Amino acid sequence: MCNVKSIQTTGGVYTDEIKSLVIRNICRVFDCNQEEIEELSPVQAGMTNIVLSFKYNGGKYIYRHPGLGSNALVDRGRETLMQKIVEDVGIDTTLVAMDVDEGWKIARYIEHRDFDYHDLNDMVRAIMLFRRLHEAPCRVRYNFDVIEKAEGIEAKIPKEQYGNFQGFAELRERCYKLHELAKKDGIRWCNVHGDARDVNFLINKEEIYLIDWEYGGYGDPGFDIGSYVAGGIHTREEVDRILFTYYRHQPTKLQKRHFYAYIALSGWFYMHWAMLKESKGQATAPHMERWHKYAEEYSRLALEMYEG
Repeated sequence: MCNVKSIQTTGGVYTDEIKSLVIRNICRVFDCNQEEIEELSPVQAGMTNIVLSFKYNGGKYIYRHPGLGSNALVDRGRETLMQKIVEDVGIDTTLVAMDVDEGWKIARYIEHRDFDYHDLNDMVRAIMLFRRLHEAPCRVRYNFDVIEKAEGIEAKIPKEQYGNFQGFAELRERCYKLHELAKKDGIRWCNVHGDARDVNFLINKEEIYLIDWEYGGYGDPGFDIGSYVAGGIHTREEVDRILFTYYRHQPTKLQKRHFYAYIALSGWFYMHWAMLKESKGQATAPHMERWHKYAEEYSRLALEMYEG
C-alpha cells in the first residue's frame, strides 16, 4: 500500500500517521499481516470521524478512526453499552471490534444505497426502527439531556468563536424555555440514538440498520425525531407525516408541540457541535445554516403552541 500523505475527508484529514495506526489495529483484530489487508481507502461519510473501507480474507469492512474534537463529544463507554443493547434487539448487528479507550471501531460492510429522506418507504422503515429502539426493555445508565450536552460542548469552544449569529441570545432564550416546557409534557424517556441522521442508516431492499452509537443514551425520544428531521430539508407537511408514522395516528397537540420543540433543540445542539468543529478548523457549511434555520423556525412554532 502506498503512502497517503494527507487526504481531506468529511470527518477530518487522513494522514500517513493515522494510516499506520489503522493498519496496526486491523492486524491486531484479525491476527493478520499488513499485506493481507486490501483496498484500504477513505470513505466520504460522516463528519465526526475519519471513515475507511478495506477488504480482508474475502470480506469487506468499515474502519472508524476518531476525528477532530470527537473525544470532546463522545463517551466511548456509553457507546459500548448502547452497541450491546441495539445488537440484542437487531437494530445494529454490524460490529466486529471496538476499542473503548482509543475510540476506533471495525464493522462489517453492508451493501447499501443512500438513504432518501423523501422516499416514503425509507422514512417509514427508519421511523419503525426508532420505535423498536424506543421500546427496547433494557436501558443504558447514561442520561442524554440535550441542553446539558450543548453546554458541555459550549465549554470547549473559544469564547470569541461562540454564538456569532444575529439574534443568538434570543434563540438561546427560546430554546432554554422550550426545554423546560417540554419536561412537563410527560413524554416517557427511552434509549435514544442521539445522531439519527441519514448518514447513519444503512439501507437496501432487504435490510435497514442504524449505526454509530457514539451519542446514544437514555433520553427524550424527541431528540431522535429532531435529529432525523434536522439531518435534511423537510417541509412542515413532511414533519407532520413523520410524526403520524411514529405514533401511527395523528399526534395530539401536546405530542406535536413536544416534537416541534425537540426539532428546535436538535438544531440548537447541532449548532454547538458545528461551532466546536469550526473552532478546530473543520468547515461545517451548509449543515450549520440548516441547523440554525431549524432552531429558529421550530423554536418559534413550538413556543406559540405552548403559549397558545
